[in-house]
Amino acid sequence: MPGLVPLTFLPDDKKKFAHLSGISVNALVKTDKISFKENILFTHKGLSGPACLQISLYIKQGRPFYIDFLPENKIENELKNQKTSQKTTKNFISEFLPKNLVEAVFKKNLKDKKLKSLTDFDIESISDQIHNFKILPAGNLGFTKAEVTIGGVDCNEISSKTMESLKVEGLFFTGEVLDVTGWLGGYNLQWAWSSGWCAGQFV
Repeated sequence: MPGLVPLTFLPDDKKKFAHLSGISVNALVKTDKISFKENILFTHKGLSGPACLQISLYIKQGRPFYIDFLPENKIENELKNQKTSQKTTKNFISEFLPKNLVEAVFKKNLKDKKLKSLTDFDIESISDQIHNFKILPAGNLGFTKAEVTIGGVDCNEISSKTMESLKVEGLFFTGEVLDVTGWLGGYNLQWAWSSGWCAGQFV
């Protein structure tokens, strides 16, 4: 399967976020117990950037992942400190995030509400939208845009010393043809070079 690959939006989300193409923010992206805190990038088809490429290794078909748009700030605390402010929610949160993103994430009745009028329920809702924003991807851009592959020949069937098949003499496997997938940062290249070098000593 393709890995380290940009994710695509479902049709409704594509309409909702298409105008954000080119906007990037530092965020925390998470699914189950796995999370990555790096840049995410909105594209005209979906989401890319290092954090989304990393999480693509762990997303299961039909399962959502979650985005924390402000991992360094607790927006709930920020809002509670603005109890007398005449600012609208949209204008205040736009001090932390791009305005177009704020427009897309929040419903009109909430983003146009003045901070001094926010209820505890409103603040909780805003916090959830910023720190736990749910995305159900339609899929990904496939092998043409993937940086690595997921899956391959079972490593238990290969000699870890020579990279030779334990089943077929004289048959060697290296790199991504094996079931080894690394994160961003050169790990997959290092594996390709190292496994290739090992096999080269015995071919």
